[in-house]
Amino acid sequence: MDIQAEKLLLIEQLLRVRDVRIMEQVRQLLNKENNPIVGYEADGRAITHLDFIKTIEQAEKEHESGKYQTIDELEKESEAW
Repeated sequence: MDIQAEKLLLIEQLLRVRDVRIMEQVRQLLNKENNPIVGYEADGRAITHLDFIKTIEQAEKEHESGKYQTIDELEKESEAW
């Protein structure tokens, strides 16, 4: 069966669904495809593709505005620990 036929069968099944929870689960599943998990935080929380892009953009803004430390500054700071 080709992809178009599969889509039509799925649409027909979705039209018959009466449980909103099932529809929410389908929506969440489809959203995961559009925004996949690309990693995990140290505490186990998932990082999605969009979260990762936002983090990079924020880091670039901070760098452009001078909000960063050089390796020499970090080494000097770590000596005080």
